[in-house]
Amino acid sequence: MKNTRKLIIFDLDGTLLDTSDGILHCYHKTASMLNLRKNSVENDSIVIGGPLSDGFRTLYDIPDEETLAKAIDTYRKLYANEGITKFSAYNGIDTSLSELKSDGYQLGVATLKLEEYAKSMLKNAGLAKYFDIIHGWNGTEKCTKAYTVTKVLFEQKCLAKNAVLVGDSVYDKNGAEIAGVDFLGVTYGFGIKKGDKTNSRFDTVDSPVELTEYFKIN
Repeated sequence: MKNTRKLIIFDLDGTLLDTSDGILHCYHKTASMLNLRKNSVENDSIVIGGPLSDGFRTLYDIPDEETLAKAIDTYRKLYANEGITKFSAYNGIDTSLSELKSDGYQLGVATLKLEEYAKSMLKNAGLAKYFDIIHGWNGTEKCTKAYTVTKVLFEQKCLAKNAVLVGDSVYDKNGAEIAGVDFLGVTYGFGIKKGDKTNSRFDTVDSPVELTEYFKIN
């Protein structure tokens, strides 16, 4: 497996950057502004990294499509002005990316976040320099994780069998399966947790520093 892999594709939220403060701030403020009733959810962070439509339906009682559309529009305006600056890079991710790049891997990002936001945030975090490609939502077309992964594969001229997606959520896992690439889960993010029995279907790492070790032996 190790010798055939050429491209490592990373999710952004919960994998490269801890964006939870900004994202949840905008969800909660949107709900307050629109008087949305909260559903019984144990951990709000489970919605991070997924489509906003799924996130609002999970966290709140959404009565109709008009309310959902208004919530998404309100969220996006808040995120552009308030949420985008509330993030931090995970400890050790800079070193791991540098080492993977030195080992000869192509590195990419596939995210549902607006592409210009993703590029800006990664640049401000000092991580953009490691990536050959950063692909996200263009602001108009419908976007899925599988689509962004496939787009990265196409632009990097890489076969799916020679790539792996690294991510922290079921959205990432499902997107990898649809795109036909391998999946590596990280348990330090928001969705996949250490000790979860469903993780037996794929490999996981528990910290950013373990990424380099994993790809040296797999």
